[in-house]
Parts: sequence; C-alpha cells; structure tokens
Amino acid sequence: MIRLEEKYEMAVQFRKRGFTYSEIAKIVDVSKSTVSNWLSKKAFSKKVKEDNLKRTAKDNMKRIGLINKARSSERKTRYLEAEHSAITEYKHYKKDPLFIAGLMLYVGIGDKTTPHLLRITTANMDSHRIFITFALSYLGVTKEQLRFWLHLYPDMFEKKCVGTWSKYLGLQKENFHKNQVIEGNSKKQPLQHGVGNTIIGGTVLKLKLTKWTELALLEF
Repeated sequence: MIRLEEKYEMAVQFRKRGFTYSEIAKIVDVSKSTVSNWLSKKAFSKKVKEDNLKRTAKDNMKRIGLINKARSSERKTRYLEAEHSAITEYKHYKKDPLFIAGLMLYVGIGDKTTPHLLRITTANMDSHRIFITFALSYLGVTKEQLRFWLHLYPDMFEKKCVGTWSKYLGLQKENFHKNQVIEGNSKKQPLQHGVGNTIIGGTVLKLKLTKWTELALLEF
C-alpha cells in the first residue's frame, strides 16, 4: 500500500511536469481537494497553473481559428451552390410576369447594400403586395418569415395604419414590428397610412435575388 508521503511526492513530481490537479488526483488516488491543499501554495505550482492557462488559451485560439476556417469554407460552398441554383432557376422563371415584376421592383426601390437581408421601402401598398407575393412564390419564404414596420408621422393613428396595411397585404399583426415615428405632418405630406418596410432576412436569399437581377438586367 502506497503511503500518503509517497503520494505527496508523486503529486509534486506530476505537478512539476504540468499535470492538473484533477489529473494528479486520479493518478495518485486522492481527492482533488487533497492535491490542492498540498500544492496550491507552492510557487512552482502557481507557475504551472499560469503556464497551463496560457497553453489552454493558445489551444482555444487555435481551435476557434480552425472552426472559423471550417465555417468560412462551408459558407463559401453554400453561397456558390446558391449562385449556381439561381442561374438555373432564372432560366426557368424568367418568362413569368410576376418573377420579372418582383425583380424590377427590387431594382427600383430595394435595398442593395445590406448583404444579410432583403428590404423594400415605399408608401405604395401595391408595390409591397407584389414583392411579398414574389417572395412567397419564388424565394420559398413563408409569411411567418416576413417582417413589416412603418414610418409614421406623429399625428397618425398607429393602430389604424397597421390595420389598413395588415388587411391589404394579408399579414398578421405578428408580422409587424416596432414602428418608427418621424418628424413631419401627414396633412402636409401625401401619406395616408405611412411608409411601409417589407423585410426578409437571409444572406443566401439576398445573394440569389442579386444574381437574378443581374441576369435580368443583362437581357434588357
């Protein structure tokens, strides 16, 4: 049977070699708290702890780098596949009036700068209805994925405006997010129900729509 003094000496030697308290406890068959009591106040043990922390941090950084590299590669593959798919889909859809209408609508009033979302902003309800129908038909999104919010003047009745847009576009109240009040007066502006914003999130969807519009513009 190994005496406690021998276990202590073994613990010291393993600690000097960089082993953790948990590892030493398993090797010499004592509790982790016992190992801590033996070694925590030793100068060399504190140095080992610092070195282990530095090594762990370095290993974690390396691991994070590998994960990010893998994710980047996966994203590039997914984006490339989406672009190839968009080319094939464009050939199939390009004779559909709604498809071309949706693309030209986005060329005219759609957001071109944000890579992770699609957005059109206009007070014209018909434009929103056309784009929403286009998105549901060709981008494969559901109404639950749609977000909608309004720019309103202070003298407008928010509840009434939301109700009007909701009924006209066939959206539920859950689709409406925090509306924004802007300076001005509706009586001095040709706005009865505010300016609407239809928003759909998705980098792949934005990439696909961008490719479609590029192909369409090449034909005109």
